[in-house]
Amino acid sequence: MLPLPPSLTRRYGGELRFPPADRPWVFANFVTTIDGLVSFALPGRSQASLVSLGHPADRFILALLRACADAVIVGAGTLREERKALWTAEEVVPELASDLASLRAALGKPPHPLLVFVTASGNVDLRLPVFATGEPVLVITTTEGSARLEKPPAGVDVQALERAPRAREIVDLVAQQTKGRLLLTEGGPAVLGQFLRDRMLDELFLTLAPQLAGRSAEERRLGLVEGIAFDPDDAPRTELLSVRRADDHLFFRYRIRR
Repeated sequence: MLPLPPSLTRRYGGELRFPPADRPWVFANFVTTIDGLVSFALPGRSQASLVSLGHPADRFILALLRACADAVIVGAGTLREERKALWTAEEVVPELASDLASLRAALGKPPHPLLVFVTASGNVDLRLPVFATGEPVLVITTTEGSARLEKPPAGVDVQALERAPRAREIVDLVAQQTKGRLLLTEGGPAVLGQFLRDRMLDELFLTLAPQLAGRSAEERRLGLVEGIAFDPDDAPRTELLSVRRADDHLFFRYRIRR
């Protein structure tokens, strides 16, 4: 059980627990429309907040999970869509900054989790605000991708692999950096697909937003999982741990059966 301040416990509707484990525990947080899409994929209008409708409860869950995490893992595609993001808890609910900081202090964690960006191509703009904070950032890429990157600013560590990073390699590198065990991935759907393919995902926090986006041959939109297709015998199975409701939004927590 995590030592949530009373205000966070009330807002979450109870305690938040992660099982004890002698290995990194990987959990994902996503929001989808009723028809399972994570982005409208329109120029300048592909942010997750347009899917969630900016609902305060969704922003709270996002902030709470970031506050618990030792590292936040993000794909380069999501980084390119959220160019101004700093990926901190207080960024999404600034009114709870003090309580979120108290939670991290009670957990014995540094003020912010390690930020991890995964890019096989190296197509990452190191001039974005998130790389200028001085906070530790890890970029995991390939040898070719590393050659494309500009000289990283202070605090940014680049780890290059010979081929596109696999989920297990990502987890191992992150665990070495943080010495912690709670690893949060926020996207995108291709990264989620990699973690599911390699059986490296333990839990999924999923917000179901009350809208339908649709897709067409002309407007290809991303679903929750991309880059991998399972057959019926191999599809990951889940256990429903909890369901919460705020207005017309539903908040599911699933454990992935490894």
